Amino acid sequence: MTALVVGYGLLWGIGAILITSDPLRPVEALVLLSGGDKMRVEEVVRTYRAVGAEVVLLTKAEGSRAENWNADELVSKGIPGEAIHFTRGRASSTYEEAHYTCEVLEQLGVKSVLVITDPYHTLRTRWIFRSVYRGSGIEVRVRAVQGHWYRSSTWMFSWRGWETTLSEVIKLMGYWLGVRGD
Repeated sequence: MTALVVGYGLLWGIGAILITSDPLRPVEALVLLSGGDKMRVEEVVRTYRAVGAEVVLLTKAEGSRAENWNADELVSKGIPGEAIHFTRGRASSTYEEAHYTCEVLEQLGVKSVLVITDPYHTLRTRWIFRSVYRGSGIEVRVRAVQGHWYRSSTWMFSWRGWETTLSEVIKLMGYWLGVRGD
């Protein structure tokens, strides 16, 4: 029984380390990373209403056209079309998304940004974005989608949780070792 409790505690800790959501405070811009599902769009809408950001920046991913659907959804939920901007390049990794977003936000004169992503992706996103934005004068914060299926206390009870967590840990290790993949 002790081994089960210790094992659960260890697995819970791994999930808890991956989820590093910053407190909600006013920012000038929100970034909606590509990928994920419509829960990210819903979180951007909730956050936009809560903080009153002036800019919503959507990233473009290689092989996807979801950013157009995301923009349409945002407008249908009350975000003004003129607030919505897109990155110029199509990213194949979180690292590239950080570069493309930094370019646009610098051109817009933005000084604070909140990046919205899935809970398990927040630690790596924070690390990558803060590294890329270093010296830009833009404060980077990261927010996990609220009400998401991935939770530190339950991820280990599903095959999807195991796949997601192991993938994210491997990507984190790759980032630590200097590999600039996803």
